Amino acid sequence: MKVSAREYPLSEIARLCGVTLHGDGSVIIRGVAPIDSANKEHISFVESKKRLVDPSLIKAGAIVVSPSLVDELQMFPLLISNRPKATFARIAQIFHGTEPPIPTGVHPTAWIEPETKIGENVGIGPFVCIASGTVIGNGTRIMAHCYIGRNVAIGSECLIYPGVIILDECKIGDRVIIHSGTVIGSDGFGYAQDETGEHVKIPQTGIVVIEDDVEIGANCTIDRATFGETRIKRGSKIDNLVTIAHNVTIGENCIIAAQSGVAGSSKIGNRVIMAGQVGIADHVTVGDNVMIGAKSGVASDIKPGMEIVGIPALPKEEFFKAQMNIRRLERLRMTVKDLESTVKRILKDWEENG
Repeated sequence: MKVSAREYPLSEIARLCGVTLHGDGSVIIRGVAPIDSANKEHISFVESKKRLVDPSLIKAGAIVVSPSLVDELQMFPLLISNRPKATFARIAQIFHGTEPPIPTGVHPTAWIEPETKIGENVGIGPFVCIASGTVIGNGTRIMAHCYIGRNVAIGSECLIYPGVIILDECKIGDRVIIHSGTVIGSDGFGYAQDETGEHVKIPQTGIVVIEDDVEIGANCTIDRATFGETRIKRGSKIDNLVTIAHNVTIGENCIIAAQSGVAGSSKIGNRVIMAGQVGIADHVTVGDNVMIGAKSGVASDIKPGMEIVGIPALPKEEFFKAQMNIRRLERLRMTVKDLESTVKRILKDWEENG
């Protein structure tokens, strides 16, 4: 049972997370901390043997571990999980929640145009501007200095941090989190060159659709489609400083790390992981369950399940083999130089001695 607002016995945490308890379940936990700084009131986690510190240095009251680490840490109260990091994240949510407390109601400085529909228990902060025709779902919170355009639809239980801009006609699902500085629905980068060489702007008449349970980091840009829609599918998580161009589709439960960019009309499959500073060229299709290493440049279609890295991106094994060959180039150069010297000497001897 819960002891206080921020105190739980370990047995209750195990029950809430649906994991196996090893050791004393009556230990009271009052917070979470990294393994190297946790004290007896904290619970921490160790994901692999590579991350395991000397057990004699661990002061945590309890540890979340994978089954493979139980023997090494059996002297501690343990929660045993096949995914320790995910379990630890759920425990952190128990103690700290996932969202800042925001009061419901409309701040007196907010500007809300006629013909908008505001659901129940909605919080709208200072200097928010909501244009006509927009619908805001129940329990959604919109923090200070946000701009919501005309005929926007925002679902229930969303959290929109300060300074977010959502432009006309865009559709936001339920439980979506959008961090500060992000712009959704800006014009796609579309131009056609005329006979004089000037660039003629192509009107961007489409929208952006963001499905349920998506989180979008700070200072991202998601462009509206030229025609139709740019779509971010359910459960995907996008880091800070990411650009999604017009008519792109991002699949379900993808992870896109900081400073990545996806060019126009590309299709990203489900459960794709893109590390930092990945670039996807236009009209590329990336299959399901692909992993793309940091700083990779993807210029052609990628089949499902591949792990790729490099510029241009190659299958991981092929890329590292090429890198090893590059390291051998100097030795190869010296070998060729020695061979040239040997051939020249032989030719000289042949010319002189016949």
